[in-house]
Amino acid sequence: MDDELLKTFLEIHKTRHFGQAAENLFITQSAVSARIRQLEQEMGVRLFTRDRNNIRPTVAGEKLVGHAEEMLCTWNQIKTDIAVAEEDKFPLAIGGVSSLWDIYLSQWLIKFTEKNKDTILNCQVLNTETINQKIINRTLDFGFTYSPPQNDTVIVLKTLPIKFIMVSSRKGLTAEKAIKKNYIYVDWGTSFSEEHHKYFKNIPPPLMRIDVGRIAKNYIKKKSGTAYLPERIVKRDIESEQLYKVVDAPEIKRNAYIIYNNQNERCEPFAKIITG
Repeated sequence: MDDELLKTFLEIHKTRHFGQAAENLFITQSAVSARIRQLEQEMGVRLFTRDRNNIRPTVAGEKLVGHAEEMLCTWNQIKTDIAVAEEDKFPLAIGGVSSLWDIYLSQWLIKFTEKNKDTILNCQVLNTETINQKIINRTLDFGFTYSPPQNDTVIVLKTLPIKFIMVSSRKGLTAEKAIKKNYIYVDWGTSFSEEHHKYFKNIPPPLMRIDVGRIAKNYIKKKSGTAYLPERIVKRDIESEQLYKVVDAPEIKRNAYIIYNNQNERCEPFAKIITG
């Protein structure tokens, strides 16, 4: 099977939008549609339901997600290991949940590669379950996740505190007004959801629900709206007055974690470097 088909499938599953997936993959929207049709033909099932602009994975589509991630990760690991066999370099596989790439890993990646030119990284966007399983079976060296597994071999290397603040494209809004009009609910995980519900009960349905923070940020900057976003990714937008902090809205905090398997021999030398 062509791995580009799986990459396209996972991008649509993440963005829930053919146009956004095409933009992220640097191909045309018609090419995205053609790839999904080909994949559905090869699988013999429909993978998405399409109702106007509402794209949802079918039951078969949801089942394919984990398998697709596993296949791509394995294939990438094989390519990396073979490539570095001819060079005096160290392969390292890291995986993070989608939102942590936006919040933390994008900047971390730049700093890490500048200081460690003898390391070849295999970087993967994975869901929590896949990260935890790969750490346990040692097919992933370091994981960046919100929910580390309860396993004796898994070590939490570092805790990453994250602060979420309510921001809006409109200046001077109160939280009560902001939550009632053009509010975008970004799904930052279970603990965030619990805190959000504690502060905001009996509120109107949001304009949309989404699990990709950068899409929510881009939307409210271009179209107007409000959302909870990590403080570190909206700091410059607030300073340039492209977005405004809703000052009376509660801050919601949660932790992310860097994890590895203490039985993975090649992790120990990198432990301090990873957290640097």
